[in-house]
Amino acid sequence: MKKALIVAAGLLGVLTLQARAQDAPPQPEAQAQPTAADAVGGQPATMSMSGGPAHTEALTRADVYQQLVQSQKNGDSALIQGVFKGN
Repeated sequence: MKKALIVAAGLLGVLTLQARAQDAPPQPEAQAQPTAADAVGGQPATMSMSGGPAHTEALTRADVYQQLVQSQKNGDSALIQGVFKGN
């Protein structure tokens, strides 16, 4: 008898939740995040947060590889590894 009451109460709870879920208003769709240029009075940044010039376009893999090779040639990568104790 107790089992039947527990099952009936569980079914009633599930059906109630399902009915309430159907009554809920639809969720608004996600909107695109505004960029700095879209903000009021916003101008594209000319400097990055690290102090270097801001890149307005993405780097390709070839560009990144060329930067790596150049940093290895001029010793920048060894200096950075020494500072951060890299291997």
